[in-house]
Amino acid sequence: MTKQVSPEAFFDSLSIAHKLDKYLDGFRLEEIHLFSYFASLLFLYKGNLIADWQHRYTVKSGYPFSDSIQEAINRHITNGLFEESEDFFIITGRGTEEFLRFKKLSTLATREEYLNAACTTSILIPYSEAIRGLLNEPELKKAEVLENKSWLEQKDIYPKFKKLSVEVGIHSEDLLLPAVSWVNYLSEIEKQKD
Repeated sequence: MTKQVSPEAFFDSLSIAHKLDKYLDGFRLEEIHLFSYFASLLFLYKGNLIADWQHRYTVKSGYPFSDSIQEAINRHITNGLFEESEDFFIITGRGTEEFLRFKKLSTLATREEYLNAACTTSILIPYSEAIRGLLNEPELKKAEVLENKSWLEQKDIYPKFKKLSVEVGIHSEDLLLPAVSWVNYLSEIEKQKD
């Protein structure tokens, strides 16, 4: 028996896949989880309650992982919306059509702001640097080191994210500036460790 896929997970995974495929000509499945997690941080940054995001995350092989996102991914593969292409996946024409159709629903369209800002960092910052920075997020690293299998709380991130935005003078309602600043900040921390 297949599990019920939430509309948010269905939409978010299609949206991220569409953007990554468009920007990069393919994606790895764990990258959908990673950019979903980053979008949730941007959602929190904008003053929303993290519980309203609808996905919870743990850490699996160093990446954030959401059961609800994985269920949606599995369904997309089964239904031909995602297709494997060598070492990557691509979103099919049917997948793009589904994304564009669901994007028009007002209940899901509001999520697009966060998903778009999260994924756009991957073209404004060198992709490998963006991935390394995002994987260096302190709560992810701590959970990985402690081999913690419980949900990531994300409560300690908001103050750091907000403080960084104030320090660099970001007062924009556009999420792209804080998103890029956060990834650059995480990348710098990683470089200082090397």
